[in-house]
Amino acid sequence: MIPLLLFLFFTATCADESVKFAAIIFRHGDRTPVEPYPTDPWRNESLWPVKFGELTNIGKNQHYGLGKWFRQRYSHILSDDFDPTEIYIRSTDVDRTLMSAQANLAGMYPPTNKSTWNPQLHWSPIPIHTVPEIEDEVLAMKKPCPAYNKELERLTHSKPYKDRLSKYQHLMDYLSAYTGVKVKDYSDIVDIYSTLYIETLYNFTLPNWTQSVFPDKMREPACYSFVTQTGSPLLARLKVGPLLKHIMGHVKDATSRKSKSKRKVVMYSGHDLTVGSVLNALGLYDGICPSYTSTILFELVESNKIKGGNYVRISYRNTVEIVEPKVLKIPYCGEVCPVERFRKLYDNLLSVNWEDECKKEFPALLGGSLIVGLCLFITIYFTHKIHFARVYNQQRQNMTYSGVRTGSQATSKTFVA
Repeated sequence: MIPLLLFLFFTATCADESVKFAAIIFRHGDRTPVEPYPTDPWRNESLWPVKFGELTNIGKNQHYGLGKWFRQRYSHILSDDFDPTEIYIRSTDVDRTLMSAQANLAGMYPPTNKSTWNPQLHWSPIPIHTVPEIEDEVLAMKKPCPAYNKELERLTHSKPYKDRLSKYQHLMDYLSAYTGVKVKDYSDIVDIYSTLYIETLYNFTLPNWTQSVFPDKMREPACYSFVTQTGSPLLARLKVGPLLKHIMGHVKDATSRKSKSKRKVVMYSGHDLTVGSVLNALGLYDGICPSYTSTILFELVESNKIKGGNYVRISYRNTVEIVEPKVLKIPYCGEVCPVERFRKLYDNLLSVNWEDECKKEFPALLGGSLIVGLCLFITIYFTHKIHFARVYNQQRQNMTYSGVRTGSQATSKTFVA
């Protein structure tokens, strides 16, 4: 009886709405530390299962399971066998993200009779596209941009930023004294925090000095590190604008009758900073660090319940467990947002002319775009600051760190102007 009810519920849900297109952004799986701190007792690479910064077997299995889940979720729009006109996969040019995408696709496209090419190997190669990080402004977000650097320098030297960072001066001095690293910013804290957490995953005993600061005192500033790089409308525009523009270009093709593109899914394999930057630029970051395999889903939904055509729905899954993602409320729009309204809300990101603006010391933003971006950031600040402070206090005692650089602890959501 229960299976029948579940089937009827699933059928009814599918009848009410259908996903026409999906853009997937995920973080890689479990890895070893990228660079242990100088005094780390576990910095001998021979103690670890793989080289530093590489994807582990645990990480491969995490993404293989996620790929199987993607297959179930999007089986109605994707063929059983890989079709390059239906799906496009892009990764940053880093071993662990490339390998994560490969493992994910192994779960997503198990060979059929048609695609089996070696009876002894239950796997089929799928193309993954990449660009050297130094040339990649879309996904790696590391292509040099003088205008971005200038704005980041302005933000980090601003009084609000310095005042907030000063709350952690004692912690930074303490970490500097014991790690051999000059800790001077949120990014330095999260690097040490990540290393310590990975070592707990692998049952390595942490030094005694960590007991007074890890994880509780380090969690909030570590997770705040994902706000800084998109901490102003201009930073968000130059950092995340090209990726969101890439996604919405595919959405436009999916909604246009004239478009020849049949692409149903685009997949982006990145890092925790990729996921955190996108969420923060959209005003959706909750202060909890992105975990291994954390996933953002941009879905183009056609609903029979709602009149007016096509809608954007953004869901987020921040755990290594295979669970249904949480549908996020898009600011000023709700859980489903008409495509054109979504474009107007995020015009500050989508209207970026990255190449031209990056060459200028002070990029010229369109007046309307700047105003929209500023209003969005300021309003989100005031409406969510109290909420996330309350969540942080409630979760402080009972939530655990879930994944590398992943605080399971909400923080006060602050956008630095």
